[in-house]
Amino acid sequence: MQKALLLFIPLFLLAATVQKTNRLPKDLKEISGWVFVDDSTLIAHNDGGNDPKIFVLNLDGSIRHKITVTNAENTDWEDIATDHKGYLYLGDFGNNNNTRTNLRILKVSLKKVLDNQDVEAKYIDFSYPEQTDFPPKLSEKYFDCEAMSYYNDSLYLFTKCRTEPFDGRCYVYTLPTKPGAYKAKKKYYMVIGKRDWFRDAATSAAIWKDKLYLLTYNRIIIHTFENGRAKYESHQTLLPITQKEAIAVHSNGKVYVADERQKIVGGGNMYIIKQETKKKK
Repeated sequence: MQKALLLFIPLFLLAATVQKTNRLPKDLKEISGWVFVDDSTLIAHNDGGNDPKIFVLNLDGSIRHKITVTNAENTDWEDIATDHKGYLYLGDFGNNNNTRTNLRILKVSLKKVLDNQDVEAKYIDFSYPEQTDFPPKLSEKYFDCEAMSYYNDSLYLFTKCRTEPFDGRCYVYTLPTKPGAYKAKKKYYMVIGKRDWFRDAATSAAIWKDKLYLLTYNRIIIHTFENGRAKYESHQTLLPITQKEAIAVHSNGKVYVADERQKIVGGGNMYIIKQETKKKK
């Protein structure tokens, strides 16, 4: 039996300054992932059903340029990562109903994207070996994913719990970065919280300086991350609850978060969080 990492018991609180900055352009109204590629450049994409476009952004969220992935569709792009070796990875693995059999990650040239050239993607196709039914039973719907990052030559996927009843499990899988077809390797699971997917499900991830930052609609959860294992360290509540689906960490340690624009809950903004961890008294 796998041992769970219980994340919902706060040991530390993250004292932080949250700055709501510019409204994001309407072209990014369904932003679902972004990543820093240098100190002045973010690269972002929209959620599923939009055009297969990659956006190169300035630090204020304005669009520098956008390019097209010419041989792909945006079935359900959910997060983006870079290996700092010249490649970007776009996770086309959103799977709300746990019915997809065409999960994949797109690998594209970072240089071409920065040079404002359209790109062709190479594919990392994968499946979850534990899933045998499409969809599985309601109590076994663990095969949606919206969070991905790069660490030690592997891609790490953090799944989004869709079970009924909701148990808050986030499974951690790894994949190689070489194009091909694979079965994702399950490492362990974490329990983010046991309330509901609206508050206690991972929507984006970033790994920076051996720290794992997991985003939910209402908070950032920070963990130490060593040898691929996560250990809870602190969290920062982000209110109001909006559809926050993009997180990235600048080299100065500031965390950038973006939410999708929705008529009911609002959003369409970028937020900058300056961290300062203090032990809870």
